[in-house]
Amino acid sequence: MNESSLRELGMDLIEERQFERALAVFAEAVRRVPADHRSRMLAARCLAELGERERAVTAYHACAEGLLRRDYLLSAMAACKLALDVAPNERRVNDTLIRIHSRAVRNAPGRAVVPPPLPPETLYDGKVETDLMGLQGEELSNRAIEVLAAPDPGGSADPNSRPPLPLFAELDRDAFVDLVRRMVWRRVLPDEVVSREGETAESLYVVVAGKAEVTRQQDGEARTLGFLGGGSIFGEIALLTGAPPTATVSAVSDTEVFEIRREHLNVVAKAHPAVPQVLADFAQTRMARNLMATSPMFQTMPESERGALLRRFAFRALQAREKVLVEGEHSPGLFLVLAGELVVQKEDPAGGVVTLGMLREGEVAGEISLLTGLRATATVLAARKTAAAFLERAAFQELVTAFPDIRTYLEQLSDRRLKQIGEALRPLEIIDADELVLEPEAA
Repeated sequence: MNESSLRELGMDLIEERQFERALAVFAEAVRRVPADHRSRMLAARCLAELGERERAVTAYHACAEGLLRRDYLLSAMAACKLALDVAPNERRVNDTLIRIHSRAVRNAPGRAVVPPPLPPETLYDGKVETDLMGLQGEELSNRAIEVLAAPDPGGSADPNSRPPLPLFAELDRDAFVDLVRRMVWRRVLPDEVVSREGETAESLYVVVAGKAEVTRQQDGEARTLGFLGGGSIFGEIALLTGAPPTATVSAVSDTEVFEIRREHLNVVAKAHPAVPQVLADFAQTRMARNLMATSPMFQTMPESERGALLRRFAFRALQAREKVLVEGEHSPGLFLVLAGELVVQKEDPAGGVVTLGMLREGEVAGEISLLTGLRATATVLAARKTAAAFLERAAFQELVTAFPDIRTYLEQLSDRRLKQIGEALRPLEIIDADELVLEPEAA
């Protein structure tokens, strides 16, 4: 029976809550392939379920150390998190988390990294010759821990072969450790929805392992936008702005995620006040990257110049019903929707208000007033909590001077919008009176 077959058998036994037999299977998988840290982690779970808490922590810790050695930092964090769920004050696990953080920030410019604790001494050499699937009881537990606590003898990975840990590398060490202790590790089954489009969101998620699909409702159907793998983050924009997610994320395969809830961030922020700004900066950078790839305004420019353009904008978090443009007043600047929605309204000369449309991710507002020098032709307000990038009036003039293609795009856009406004407010044509005369019914 090969490694994957053993793991599948062990998973079936866990589903049946036969934890001792599952322990034997997973420990045997590790005995045969010490680098099988997935089986090592599952064996640790079995030990915890069997009440072997100390040995469970030891197995989780050995798993974290092996994953760290191979630079699988998120999975190493997951092993530490599960160990801390069993024993919250375990110092050796805390030391491993510090070493994970140190590895994560190694390439961060301008960061002074304190030398991490030295790797722990190993407790066992893992040299067990017996097939563990034939053992049970205390003998199984004793032999299993010798295998599970032994180090992974494989070679170290190239420290520069993987990108830095997303978001976590931006945190200071103590804030990082505090957040890992509080956040939740979750296993998500295939087809299970993690985050749903349009629903209130109070968490951001980090994919540790597995695969998730991103879909959005278009014309009554769920359209696939892309797929997320290990290291992907989603939900941070909704968490930051309060705007509901603009897409649904569902697991494609058996997937592991970290869930960081608003309450976790609030508690951590009390002890580490810099955390909210770190999250805001991270989310804004992500929104900017998405915007540069999708907004029509940026498509007129070479990719190499888009970053410099967006740096001219400032981030604005808009509350529901907050007005960004007021009809009859000069526009304060150009607004670019990052997440959420803006509604465009205009006073109808016949009375009331006409809704002209909605502006969503990547669309702009305020360009007509800025280009013509006239007062705003419509009122624009946030339909719900919305994140926007804002460029003040003086900076806008510098922008369109420096980037003529942007001016051309915005002039064409404003011409189309002025035409749409005219069409929306055109009086209904008067029906010819003759058309109202009904032919008399035949006698």
